[in-house]
Amino acid sequence: MNFQGAAMLVRWWDGPPVIVLVPSSEPVCIRNGNGPVRLICKVPSGAIRGFPLTPKRKRFLLNQGMNPILIESGHVLDVSDALASQFQKEREAVISLAKQCGLTSDDLDKIYDLKEKLAEYHPSDHTGRMAKRALGTLFSSKGYSMGAGRPKRISTDERRQLRERAEKMEGAGQNRREIVAQFSEEYELRLSYVRRILEDRRKPKTYTVA
Repeated sequence: MNFQGAAMLVRWWDGPPVIVLVPSSEPVCIRNGNGPVRLICKVPSGAIRGFPLTPKRKRFLLNQGMNPILIESGHVLDVSDALASQFQKEREAVISLAKQCGLTSDDLDKIYDLKEKLAEYHPSDHTGRMAKRALGTLFSSKGYSMGAGRPKRISTDERRQLRERAEKMEGAGQNRREIVAQFSEEYELRLSYVRRILEDRRKPKTYTVA
């Protein structure tokens, strides 16, 4: 199951902790009642080795004050002490590496939050798209390759907008190669795909006469 958000280990009782999946799109009440919830660690990104709660475990967590809606939604998973210890070691390794790079644990939390907000940001203009791409590159260790292109095709409206912009740019004296390169970078598309989009407007229309 793919999940968009954060995974956290929490425990305010004796015994093994649980994994709580916190969606990035909405606030979550982990425990009913007053008082802070001790966060053991935020589980690093990747595969999460959790287990569905048994009826006995659900009753235990409810008695401890766990939010019943959170349990019934399937966002609470069981985890053994051994796996919880491994998660903790992974978290400590991430913090240690970040420290070597001059970042604190608070800095990491800010970066996690920023990445979530960046994923939810959908700019409508060229400047906004370029800003999002540039900022997103800072949080990726992968190099950028223009040849890789975009894995999905753009919408009909986006193709129409590209053609209209290309006509205006050509009218202003910009050559086709520069236009293709700019659109390829802006939309993260293959150069060949951009060329095909712009060539579509030049194809003659076929009419059927009855």
